Amino acid sequence: MDGAELARRLGASSAQELVGPLLESLGDALYIVDPDGAVLYANQVALGVLGFAAEAQLLGRPSHATIHHKHPDGRPFPAEECPLLRPHRDGETVHVEEDWFVRADQTMVPVAYSSAPLPLPGGRGAVVVFHDISERLQAERADRERQIERARSEQLRASRARIVAATDDERRRLARDLHDGAQQRLVTTALNLDVALHRQDLDRELRDALEAARAEVATAVEDLRRLARGLHPAILEHRGLRAALSSLTAAAPIPVEVHVAAERFPSPVEAAAYFLIAEALTNVFKHAAATAVTVSAYRRGDEVAVEIADDGAGGATVGDAGGLAGLKDRVAALDGRMTVESATARGTIVRALLPVGGGVEPHGGAHHSSSSSGQWPC
Repeated sequence: MDGAELARRLGASSAQELVGPLLESLGDALYIVDPDGAVLYANQVALGVLGFAAEAQLLGRPSHATIHHKHPDGRPFPAEECPLLRPHRDGETVHVEEDWFVRADQTMVPVAYSSAPLPLPGGRGAVVVFHDISERLQAERADRERQIERARSEQLRASRARIVAATDDERRRLARDLHDGAQQRLVTTALNLDVALHRQDLDRELRDALEAARAEVATAVEDLRRLARGLHPAILEHRGLRAALSSLTAAAPIPVEVHVAAERFPSPVEAAAYFLIAEALTNVFKHAAATAVTVSAYRRGDEVAVEIADDGAGGATVGDAGGLAGLKDRVAALDGRMTVESATARGTIVRALLPVGGGVEPHGGAHHSSSSSGQWPC
Protein backbone atom coordinates (compact mmCIF):
# COMPACT_ATOMS: atom_id res chain seq x y z
CA MET A 1 0.00 0.00 0.00
CA ASP A 2 1.50 3.38 -0.96
CA GLY A 3 1.23 6.65 0.96
CA ALA A 4 -1.67 7.90 -1.15
CA GLU A 5 -3.72 4.75 -0.49
CA LEU A 6 -2.92 4.89 3.24
CA ALA A 7 -3.97 8.55 3.29
CA ARG A 8 -7.21 7.72 1.50
CA ARG A 9 -8.10 4.95 3.96
CA LEU A 10 -7.33 7.19 6.94
CA GLY A 11 -9.41 10.02 5.52
CA ALA A 12 -6.49 12.32 4.69
CA SER A 13 -6.57 14.27 1.45
CA SER A 14 -2.88 13.61 0.70
CA ALA A 15 0.14 11.68 1.88
CA GLN A 16 1.71 14.98 2.96
CA GLU A 17 -1.32 15.74 5.10
CA LEU A 18 -0.86 12.31 6.75
CA VAL A 19 2.95 12.27 7.14
CA GLY A 20 3.30 15.74 8.63
CA PRO A 21 1.41 14.98 11.86
CA LEU A 22 3.15 11.60 12.12
CA LEU A 23 6.60 13.19 11.95
CA GLU A 24 5.61 15.87 14.45
CA SER A 25 4.39 13.19 16.87
CA LEU A 26 7.81 11.52 17.06
CA GLY A 27 9.58 11.82 20.38
CA ASP A 28 12.92 12.18 18.57
CA ALA A 29 14.11 15.06 16.48
CA LEU A 30 13.96 14.54 12.71
CA TYR A 31 14.94 16.45 9.60
CA ILE A 32 15.04 15.60 5.89
CA VAL A 33 17.55 16.83 3.33
CA ASP A 34 16.80 17.05 -0.39
CA PRO A 35 19.05 15.68 -3.18
CA ASP A 36 21.09 18.91 -3.06
CA GLY A 37 21.77 18.50 0.69
CA ALA A 38 19.50 21.33 1.78
CA VAL A 39 17.08 20.97 4.68
CA LEU A 40 13.68 20.06 3.27
CA TYR A 41 11.81 19.47 6.51
CA ALA A 42 12.41 19.60 10.29
CA ASN A 43 9.93 18.71 13.02
CA GLN A 44 9.40 20.85 16.11
CA VAL A 45 11.61 18.61 18.28
CA ALA A 46 14.50 19.11 15.85
CA LEU A 47 13.97 22.88 15.81
CA GLY A 48 13.99 22.91 19.61
CA VAL A 49 17.21 20.87 19.92
CA LEU A 50 18.93 22.99 17.27
CA GLY A 51 17.71 26.26 18.76
CA PHE A 52 15.68 27.57 15.81
CA ALA A 53 12.53 29.53 16.66
CA ALA A 54 10.74 28.70 13.40
CA GLU A 55 11.01 26.17 10.59
CA ALA A 56 11.58 28.95 8.05
CA GLN A 57 14.91 29.79 9.69
CA LEU A 58 16.27 26.32 8.80
CA LEU A 59 14.49 25.22 5.61
CA GLY A 60 16.50 25.52 2.40
CA ARG A 61 19.83 25.91 4.16
CA PRO A 62 22.65 23.40 3.44
CA SER A 63 22.49 20.86 6.27
CA HIS A 64 26.22 20.27 6.75
CA ALA A 65 27.21 23.95 6.56
CA THR A 66 24.41 24.82 8.99
CA ILE A 67 24.47 22.17 11.73
CA HIS A 68 27.61 20.02 11.29
CA HIS A 69 30.42 22.22 10.01
CA LYS A 70 32.70 22.25 13.08
CA HIS A 71 33.98 20.13 15.94
CA PRO A 72 33.32 21.05 19.60
CA ASP A 73 36.85 22.48 19.86
CA GLY A 74 36.18 24.81 16.91
CA ARG A 75 38.09 22.89 14.24
CA PRO A 76 36.33 22.75 10.85
CA PHE A 77 34.52 19.51 10.01
CA PRO A 78 35.17 18.83 6.28
CA ALA A 79 32.08 17.82 4.33
CA GLU A 80 33.89 14.85 2.78
CA GLU A 81 34.35 13.39 6.28
CA CYS A 82 30.77 13.97 7.40
CA PRO A 83 28.92 10.70 8.11
CA LEU A 84 25.60 12.50 7.77
CA LEU A 85 26.22 12.96 4.04
CA ARG A 86 26.97 9.29 3.29
CA PRO A 87 23.28 8.27 2.97
CA HIS A 88 22.67 11.15 0.57
CA ARG A 89 25.94 10.62 -1.32
CA ASP A 90 26.49 6.84 -1.24
CA GLY A 91 23.15 5.36 -0.21
CA GLU A 92 24.52 4.06 3.13
CA THR A 93 22.68 4.00 6.43
CA VAL A 94 24.74 5.23 9.38
CA HIS A 95 24.31 5.11 13.15
CA VAL A 96 26.42 7.33 15.40
CA GLU A 97 26.18 7.15 19.21
CA GLU A 98 27.99 10.39 19.98
CA ASP A 99 28.52 13.45 17.82
CA TRP A 100 27.94 17.19 18.04
CA PHE A 101 25.54 19.45 16.11
CA VAL A 102 25.88 23.22 15.80
CA ARG A 103 22.90 25.13 17.17
CA ALA A 104 21.49 28.35 15.78
CA ASP A 105 23.55 30.43 18.25
CA GLN A 106 26.70 28.48 17.26
CA THR A 107 26.87 26.59 20.57
CA MET A 108 27.24 22.82 20.39
CA VAL A 109 24.82 20.12 21.44
CA PRO A 110 25.81 16.44 21.83
CA VAL A 111 23.61 14.07 19.84
CA ALA A 112 23.17 10.46 18.80
CA TYR A 113 21.65 9.90 15.38
CA SER A 114 20.70 7.57 12.56
CA SER A 115 20.75 8.71 8.96
CA ALA A 116 19.26 6.75 6.07
CA PRO A 117 18.85 7.39 2.34
CA LEU A 118 15.42 8.66 1.27
CA PRO A 119 14.21 8.40 -2.38
CA LEU A 120 12.73 11.73 -3.48
CA PRO A 121 11.29 12.86 -6.84
CA GLY A 122 14.46 14.80 -7.71
CA GLY A 123 16.92 12.14 -6.59
CA ARG A 124 18.24 10.69 -3.34
CA GLY A 125 17.91 12.67 -0.16
CA ALA A 126 18.31 11.55 3.44
CA VAL A 127 16.36 11.44 6.68
CA VAL A 128 18.14 12.06 9.97
CA VAL A 129 16.63 11.03 13.32
CA PHE A 130 18.54 12.31 16.35
CA HIS A 131 18.22 13.15 20.02
CA ASP A 132 20.03 15.30 22.56
CA ILE A 133 22.34 13.14 24.73
CA SER A 134 23.42 15.89 27.13
CA GLU A 135 21.81 14.15 30.10
CA ARG A 136 23.35 10.82 29.15
CA LEU A 137 26.83 12.32 28.85
CA GLN A 138 26.38 14.17 32.11
CA ALA A 139 25.33 10.95 33.84
CA GLU A 140 28.29 9.09 32.31
CA ARG A 141 30.66 11.86 33.38
CA ALA A 142 29.24 11.82 36.90
CA ASP A 143 29.59 8.04 36.98
CA ARG A 144 33.22 8.27 35.83
CA GLU A 145 33.92 10.89 38.49
CA ARG A 146 32.33 8.65 41.11
CA GLN A 147 34.46 5.73 39.94
CA ILE A 148 37.59 7.90 40.02
CA GLU A 149 36.73 9.18 43.49
CA ARG A 150 35.96 5.63 44.65
CA ALA A 151 39.30 4.44 43.25
CA ARG A 152 41.10 7.33 44.97
CA SER A 153 39.33 6.56 48.24
CA GLU A 154 40.24 2.89 47.96
CA GLN A 155 43.84 3.81 47.18
CA LEU A 156 43.90 6.18 50.16
CA ARG A 157 42.42 3.54 52.47
CA ALA A 158 44.88 0.95 51.19
CA SER A 159 47.77 3.39 51.66
CA ARG A 160 46.68 4.25 55.19
CA ALA A 161 46.22 0.57 55.99
CA ARG A 162 49.74 -0.15 54.73
CA ILE A 163 51.10 2.67 56.90
CA VAL A 164 49.26 1.33 59.95
CA ALA A 165 50.49 -2.21 59.24
CA ALA A 166 54.05 -0.96 58.78
CA THR A 167 53.78 1.04 62.00
CA ASP A 168 52.53 -2.00 63.90
CA ASP A 169 55.34 -4.11 62.47
CA GLU A 170 57.86 -1.48 63.55
CA ARG A 171 56.29 -1.33 67.02
CA ARG A 172 56.65 -5.10 67.33
CA ARG A 173 60.25 -4.96 66.15
CA LEU A 174 61.16 -2.21 68.59
CA ALA A 175 59.44 -4.02 71.46
CA ARG A 176 61.35 -7.22 70.63
CA ASP A 177 64.63 -5.30 70.32
CA LEU A 178 64.08 -3.66 73.70
CA HIS A 179 63.27 -6.99 75.29
CA ASP A 180 66.01 -9.00 73.64
CA GLY A 181 68.65 -6.24 73.61
CA ALA A 182 68.78 -3.41 76.13
CA GLN A 183 66.51 -5.11 78.68
CA GLN A 184 68.53 -8.34 78.66
CA ARG A 185 71.78 -6.43 79.04
CA LEU A 186 70.35 -4.55 81.99
CA VAL A 187 69.17 -7.81 83.54
CA THR A 188 72.68 -9.22 83.09
CA THR A 189 74.09 -6.10 84.72
CA ALA A 190 71.71 -6.53 87.64
CA LEU A 191 72.85 -10.13 88.07
CA ASN A 192 76.50 -9.05 88.02
CA LEU A 193 75.74 -6.45 90.67
CA ASP A 194 74.06 -9.13 92.80
CA VAL A 195 77.19 -11.27 92.49
CA ALA A 196 79.36 -8.32 93.49
CA LEU A 197 77.15 -7.55 96.49
CA HIS A 198 77.70 -11.10 97.82
CA ARG A 199 81.39 -10.48 98.21
CA GLN A 200 82.45 -10.29 101.83
CA ASP A 201 85.32 -7.85 101.38
CA LEU A 202 83.18 -4.86 100.40
CA ASP A 203 83.37 -1.78 102.56
CA ARG A 204 80.18 0.00 103.51
CA GLU A 205 80.60 2.86 101.06
CA LEU A 206 81.14 0.55 98.06
CA ARG A 207 78.25 -1.72 99.13
CA ASP A 208 75.92 1.28 99.30
CA ALA A 209 77.03 2.39 95.84
CA LEU A 210 76.43 -1.08 94.37
CA GLU A 211 73.00 -1.35 95.98
CA ALA A 212 72.07 2.07 94.59
CA ALA A 213 73.26 0.97 91.14
CA ARG A 214 71.27 -2.23 91.38
CA ALA A 215 68.13 -0.23 92.31
CA GLU A 216 68.68 2.08 89.32
CA VAL A 217 69.10 -0.91 87.01
CA ALA A 218 65.90 -2.46 88.37
CA THR A 219 64.07 0.82 87.71
CA ALA A 220 65.51 1.00 84.18
CA VAL A 221 64.40 -2.59 83.48
CA GLU A 222 60.88 -1.76 84.62
CA ASP A 223 60.90 1.40 82.51
CA LEU A 224 61.96 -0.60 79.46
CA ARG A 225 59.27 -3.20 80.09
CA ARG A 226 56.67 -0.44 80.35
CA LEU A 227 57.98 1.15 77.15
CA ALA A 228 57.88 -2.19 75.32
CA ARG A 229 54.32 -2.78 76.49
CA GLY A 230 53.38 0.69 75.24
CA LEU A 231 54.95 0.07 71.85
CA HIS A 232 53.20 -3.25 71.27
CA PRO A 233 52.44 -5.55 74.19
CA ALA A 234 53.46 -9.12 73.49
CA ILE A 235 50.36 -10.33 75.31
CA LEU A 236 48.18 -8.68 72.65
CA GLU A 237 49.88 -10.62 69.89
CA HIS A 238 50.00 -13.95 71.71
CA ARG A 239 46.82 -13.99 73.80
CA GLY A 240 44.57 -11.42 72.20
CA LEU A 241 42.59 -8.34 73.10
CA ARG A 242 40.88 -9.65 76.22
CA ALA A 243 44.11 -10.67 77.95
CA ALA A 244 45.87 -7.49 76.86
CA LEU A 245 43.12 -5.26 78.24
CA SER A 246 43.00 -7.20 81.49
CA SER A 247 46.73 -6.60 81.85
CA LEU A 248 46.39 -2.95 80.81
CA THR A 249 43.71 -2.15 83.40
CA ALA A 250 45.13 -4.24 86.26
CA ALA A 251 46.93 -1.24 87.77
CA ALA A 252 44.33 1.43 86.92
CA PRO A 253 43.99 4.29 89.47
CA ILE A 254 40.16 4.08 89.41
CA PRO A 255 37.81 1.11 88.95
CA VAL A 256 37.66 -0.07 85.35
CA GLU A 257 34.91 -2.50 84.38
CA VAL A 258 35.90 -4.48 81.31
CA HIS A 259 33.54 -6.41 79.03
CA VAL A 260 35.57 -7.95 76.23
CA ALA A 261 34.74 -10.56 73.63
CA ALA A 262 36.64 -13.80 74.15
CA GLU A 263 37.17 -14.44 70.43
CA ARG A 264 40.26 -13.39 68.50
CA PHE A 265 40.09 -10.79 65.76
CA PRO A 266 42.51 -9.93 62.94
CA SER A 267 45.73 -8.41 64.24
CA PRO A 268 45.12 -4.87 62.83
CA VAL A 269 41.68 -4.81 64.45
CA GLU A 270 42.96 -5.96 67.82
CA ALA A 271 45.79 -3.41 67.68
CA ALA A 272 43.44 -0.57 66.74
CA ALA A 273 41.01 -1.50 69.53
CA TYR A 274 43.79 -1.86 72.10
CA PHE A 275 45.50 1.45 71.37
CA LEU A 276 42.17 3.27 71.12
CA ILE A 277 41.17 1.97 74.56
CA ALA A 278 44.62 2.67 76.04
CA GLU A 279 44.61 6.28 74.79
CA ALA A 280 41.03 6.85 75.91
CA LEU A 281 41.79 5.46 79.38
CA THR A 282 44.89 7.64 79.66
CA ASN A 283 42.74 10.68 78.87
CA VAL A 284 40.19 9.60 81.50
CA PHE A 285 42.80 9.11 84.21
CA LYS A 286 44.60 12.39 83.46
CA HIS A 287 41.78 14.78 82.64
CA ALA A 288 38.28 13.46 83.34
CA ALA A 289 38.20 13.46 87.16
CA ALA A 290 36.14 10.29 86.82
CA THR A 291 35.35 7.81 89.56
CA ALA A 292 34.68 4.84 87.26
CA VAL A 293 35.03 3.82 83.63
CA THR A 294 33.58 0.99 81.58
CA VAL A 295 35.30 -0.60 78.59
CA SER A 296 33.60 -2.96 76.13
CA ALA A 297 34.67 -4.65 72.92
CA TYR A 298 32.56 -7.24 71.16
CA ARG A 299 31.60 -8.50 67.74
CA ARG A 300 28.52 -7.01 66.11
CA GLY A 301 27.90 -8.58 62.72
CA ASP A 302 30.96 -7.94 60.58
CA GLU A 303 32.32 -5.28 62.94
CA VAL A 304 33.95 -5.03 66.33
CA ALA A 305 32.17 -2.46 68.49
CA VAL A 306 34.43 -0.68 70.98
CA GLU A 307 33.19 1.67 73.70
CA ILE A 308 34.89 3.52 76.56
CA ALA A 309 32.51 5.36 78.88
CA ASP A 310 33.40 7.36 82.00
CA ASP A 311 31.44 9.37 84.58
CA GLY A 312 33.87 12.28 84.58
CA ALA A 313 33.74 15.99 83.88
CA GLY A 314 33.16 15.67 80.11
CA GLY A 315 34.18 18.25 77.53
CA ALA A 316 36.49 15.94 75.59
CA THR A 317 37.04 16.57 71.86
CA VAL A 318 38.99 14.98 69.03
CA GLY A 319 41.81 17.44 68.36
CA ASP A 320 43.48 18.17 65.05
CA ALA A 321 46.55 16.07 65.82
CA GLY A 322 47.78 13.44 68.23
CA GLY A 323 45.77 11.62 70.89
CA LEU A 324 42.30 10.59 69.79
CA ALA A 325 42.77 12.35 66.44
CA GLY A 326 45.64 10.00 65.57
CA LEU A 327 43.60 7.02 66.70
CA LYS A 328 40.69 8.20 64.56
CA ASP A 329 43.06 8.04 61.58
CA ARG A 330 44.04 4.49 62.58
CA VAL A 331 40.35 3.52 62.78
CA ALA A 332 39.66 5.17 59.41
CA ALA A 333 42.57 3.25 57.85
CA LEU A 334 40.61 0.07 58.62
CA ASP A 335 37.51 1.65 57.03
CA GLY A 336 36.07 2.05 60.50
CA ARG A 337 34.21 4.87 62.24
CA MET A 338 34.85 6.62 65.54
CA THR A 339 32.77 9.11 67.51
CA VAL A 340 33.19 11.01 70.78
CA GLU A 341 30.20 12.07 72.87
CA SER A 342 31.07 14.33 75.78
CA ALA A 343 28.84 16.53 77.88
CA THR A 344 29.96 18.71 80.78
CA ALA A 345 29.49 16.92 84.10
CA ARG A 346 27.97 13.93 82.31
CA GLY A 347 31.06 12.08 81.22
CA THR A 348 32.49 10.99 77.90
CA ILE A 349 31.77 8.05 75.59
CA VAL A 350 34.26 7.08 72.89
CA ARG A 351 32.86 4.62 70.35
CA ALA A 352 34.40 2.91 67.35
CA LEU A 353 33.24 0.34 64.82
CA LEU A 354 36.03 -1.69 63.20
CA PRO A 355 35.19 -3.94 60.22
CA VAL A 356 36.52 -7.49 60.55
CA GLY A 357 34.95 -9.24 57.56
CA GLY A 358 34.87 -12.99 57.95
CA GLY A 359 38.45 -13.51 59.06
CA VAL A 360 38.21 -14.04 62.83
CA GLU A 361 39.88 -16.67 64.92
CA PRO A 362 37.67 -18.38 67.55
CA HIS A 363 39.17 -18.11 71.02
CA GLY A 364 36.87 -19.43 73.70
CA GLY A 365 33.52 -18.25 74.97
CA ALA A 366 31.42 -15.23 74.17
CA HIS A 367 32.37 -12.50 76.65
CA HIS A 368 34.59 -11.84 79.65
CA SER A 369 33.97 -9.27 82.35
CA SER A 370 36.39 -7.99 84.95
CA SER A 371 36.87 -5.02 87.21
CA SER A 372 40.28 -3.51 87.99
CA SER A 373 41.86 -0.71 89.97
CA GLY A 374 45.34 0.00 91.29
CA GLN A 375 48.56 1.70 90.20
CA TRP A 376 48.32 2.92 86.59
CA PRO A 377 51.73 2.81 84.86
CA CYS A 378 51.94 6.43 83.64
